[in-house]
Amino acid sequence: MTSEKKQEYTRRIIEANPTGIIALTYEIARGYYADAVIAFKAGDRDTYRLEITRGNKCIEQLIMALDPQYTLSIYLLRIYNYILECARKASSMYDTKELDEPMDILKRIGGTFEEIAPQDKRGAGVQGGEEVYDGLTYNAKGRTNTTVKR
Repeated sequence: MTSEKKQEYTRRIIEANPTGIIALTYEIARGYYADAVIAFKAGDRDTYRLEITRGNKCIEQLIMALDPQYTLSIYLLRIYNYILECARKASSMYDTKELDEPMDILKRIGGTFEEIAPQDKRGAGVQGGEEVYDGLTYNAKGRTNTTVKR
């Protein structure tokens, strides 16, 4: 993942409500698995395994975010464990086909969270987040033009 992409995700996470953060976590996990496929095609085994590990950490965060008081959490836990199992197989067997279904699952469930995120009225999930400077530029006189997002 490029540093620009990381900055974009950081900004989006700071602005997102809790449901939006879950949707972004799905997107980030899918991105790491996609980066693993790119590394595989380039013949870079180390990066391949590293990106799978990063994707797995996102799934582990989703597991930690589950609320056991809801029945849906039980089903999501099963799905997350299945994704982790497939990803571990992909890493150990060096086979990207094992990532196809998990990436599809992440896209579908993540899309559902994206759809319902606007209905979540709890506000930003990151309270007291830092200001994110978007569009910091310098003109010929050395002055800056900035747009600050919170």
